Amino acid sequence: MKQIIKFLFILCLGSFVLACGDKANFLDSVAPATGARVKFYHLAPDLSGVDFYINDQRFSGVNTVPPASAATVTYNNSFPIQDYALVTPGTAKVKVVAPSSTTTTPGATVATTDVSTQADTYYSVFVYGNSPTYSTLTLTDNLTVSDPTKAYIRLLNFVTGTTDANAIYDLVVNGTVVATGITPLKGTAAFVPIPAITYGATAVPVQIRPTGGSTSVVSGTIQPYAGRFYTILARGVFGGTGSQAVGMNISVNR
Repeated sequence: MKQIIKFLFILCLGSFVLACGDKANFLDSVAPATGARVKFYHLAPDLSGVDFYINDQRFSGVNTVPPASAATVTYNNSFPIQDYALVTPGTAKVKVVAPSSTTTTPGATVATTDVSTQADTYYSVFVYGNSPTYSTLTLTDNLTVSDPTKAYIRLLNFVTGTTDANAIYDLVVNGTVVATGITPLKGTAAFVPIPAITYGATAVPVQIRPTGGSTSVVSGTIQPYAGRFYTILARGVFGGTGSQAVGMNISVNR
């Protein structure tokens, strides 16, 4: 028994010394990877789900827990849901594919685009439109905090089916217009600073209104924390109903 205890003591001691001696190597092994950061958004209302491919390899939905199969990105959602995915800097050939479950043509490619990326730079790629025409938009996201006491926000208008003035929108946060005159399929890559709230404080109202109007098209709430970046997305079909009605998504960029 004494020999067994002695052996276990020596084994534990050796493990402790090894762990301490390799501390620097361990920290090196978990250092964050570098690359370009890309976030994909599905905003095409008549496609229930899509897969995003980079250089002909399926990219979205790969972070699932076995034995679950990789899931498509459903309408109104993004990949990744939080943060950005890492890709190798350079020109990435992006392909948007509607799986057989969402179209009569199995694995139909609905849109393609080339995205030129640089290391440590953030990009958002949006797919939008309605059959038979789908398009993509790529924005470079400047997530630089110029004032650490502020939150940052932007409005992008992906509402399809009209150029009507009623689909030109303002973004109103807590009663203040922070973006105005955003026409269909338009917006700005730039984020604007807004007052932040303290953690745990009550969320503030956010509304999308026709420019110059006072009646909300769609509304929700947001918790604008200092140093965070938020993208507000107007999406859907003008005059649409059900899943294609005009709605709003709130995406946290960082």
